[in-house]
Amino acid sequence: MGFYNFNEEGALAADSAQSGSKVLDTGVYKVTVVTASKVIASTGATGIDWSIHVEGSKYPNMVYGMWVFKSNGDRIFNMDIVDSLMGIVGVKTLTEFDKMIDVKGGTKQVTALKELDGVKCQVAIQKEFDAYNGKVTEKNIIKAFFTPDGKTYAESVGNKPAKQIEYYRNKLKDNETTAYKQFKAEGNTQVNEVDTSYEEANGGSIL
Repeated sequence: MGFYNFNEEGALAADSAQSGSKVLDTGVYKVTVVTASKVIASTGATGIDWSIHVEGSKYPNMVYGMWVFKSNGDRIFNMDIVDSLMGIVGVKTLTEFDKMIDVKGGTKQVTALKELDGVKCQVAIQKEFDAYNGKVTEKNIIKAFFTPDGKTYAESVGNKPAKQIEYYRNKLKDNETTAYKQFKAEGNTQVNEVDTSYEEANGGSIL
C-alpha cells in the first residue's frame, strides 16, 4: 500500500528549516534507520516514529512523534525533512508493510515504511527539555537528514559542498519549552527523565 510520493520541493525546502532508549545529546550522528513506522494520533494526525542505530552504539535509539500530516491530510513542515531523506535515498514512493519489532516485554507489529529500512545516513538530533506535573522530561527531535558523506539533499543535487551539516554541528543547541523555563524560574530542582508518555501509549519502546 502506498504511503507517500516524493515531493522534491519539500526536500529542497528542508534546508531552510534551520530557524525506552536513552535520549541522545544534541548533535549530528552517523546512523542506520532500523525502522520508520507510521503512527496515527488520537487527534487523527499522522506521524513517523524512528528507530535509529547510532554508529558505535549497542542498541538503537527511538525518536518518537515526528508529525507529518494533520488530521485533515494537510502536510506539516516535518514532511520536508522526510522528503529530504527520500531524495537522499533516491526513492519516489514510501510503501507500508507490516513488521514485527522488539519492544519491552516482547514484540509488536507496526506499519513500517519499506524503502527506509536499513538506510544509512547522518542525522541532526536536538534534545528538548519539558516539564509536566512537577517532573522534567527529555526527548529527541530530528532536525535534518544528510547523505552518508554529510550533504543535504539540496547540496547533493546542486553539487554543492557540505555546509549545512557544519551549521547544525556548531549552532544547534538544546531546546527548552516554555513550561520547562517556567519550572526552572520557580526554583524547582531538575529531575531528568526520558519522556515515556508517548511510548507507553503506543505499546512500549522499540529496543
